[in-house]
Amino acid sequence: MTKASNRRVLCVDDEVRVLEGLERTLFEHFEVTTESNPLQAVKLIEAGPPFAVVLSDMRMPELDGAGLLRRAREIAPLTSRLLLTGQADVNSAVAAVNEGQILRFLWKPCPPEALISALELGVEQYRLVTAERELLERTVTGCVRLLSEVLSLVAPALFSRTQRIKTLVAHMTKKFALEDAWRFEVAALFSMIGCVGLPEATLERALAKRPLDPAEQKAFDEHPLMGHKLLSEIPRFEEIAAMIKLQASGPHRPPTDDIERGGAMLRVALQVERATADGAAVPNVLASLEKKLGAAELPFLKALADFRNAEGSSTVRALTVAQMTAEMILEEDVRTTNGVVVVPKGRDLSMVLIERLFKFSRAGTLVEPIRVRVPG
Repeated sequence: MTKASNRRVLCVDDEVRVLEGLERTLFEHFEVTTESNPLQAVKLIEAGPPFAVVLSDMRMPELDGAGLLRRAREIAPLTSRLLLTGQADVNSAVAAVNEGQILRFLWKPCPPEALISALELGVEQYRLVTAERELLERTVTGCVRLLSEVLSLVAPALFSRTQRIKTLVAHMTKKFALEDAWRFEVAALFSMIGCVGLPEATLERALAKRPLDPAEQKAFDEHPLMGHKLLSEIPRFEEIAAMIKLQASGPHRPPTDDIERGGAMLRVALQVERATADGAAVPNVLASLEKKLGAAELPFLKALADFRNAEGSSTVRALTVAQMTAEMILEEDVRTTNGVVVVPKGRDLSMVLIERLFKFSRAGTLVEPIRVRVPG
């Protein structure tokens, strides 16, 4: 059953007789689950699969309907929530609306037609929000794939750097157990996309840490603003673009939301990556940066205390394309026999990318074997 076709309804009431009546009324229309213990109902919501609608009584021991629906919202925010009660209590209604953000408030006894109609509305709302989420995920995946391909082709050195930045940010998001971690990782992957408009010579000197003249330095320092401008034009990328804008030098206040957290993680990751690009040990870099970074960045820097470069748990092997598997990392540029770079060093291999390389390999136009890093 896909999310869009989900008609699962959880009915919660401490009176078994009421639940039996609800099941008789609803079983022909929905896939009904009943539960008389609100705490057990919370466990059912946590365990999954997801319910399209949770219908709860208000007055129950241990956990009332407002509290249950609040928990349901925290666990499964896409699930629709309805309250069914015989208590004409305004305070209870306000608590349910504020805490559970319910879709409908129904009074006992509720006519079967009205109850079924309300549940159908809940199922339809669930269908709409899940369809929007699935569309967003497909849109984001497509945009990320396209932009990654473009960046790897037009600026392979830049792409390699941002892959390492993404690895650092992924480690920090995992340590802080941040939701929707993909947002932070995408921001890391495109953290330097504003550099693509710089002259090639300027970008090469900046990445190599060679001196820039004042005009070049100003242009390079403004790349977060350019990245923000480019990505903010993409629907649903507004938060990601805002994170990239905040990677510019501060001072910055301690973060209070995910956008500010993303900006702080980017500032940390960029400095760590830049300092370790020449082979400096991560612990030494962290100790040095701890004296330079502000209060907004220090918690994220400390989250890297147990970070280990991929090199520490992997080996480098020279393989043909036919021997490659997903999750390996290119240790050198993949080139054709006439010297054209097909895929830059640092790229994570995927099945799609391997298939693309295999076409070159079959035609005999690819230089093989190719050095790759194999995860340990």
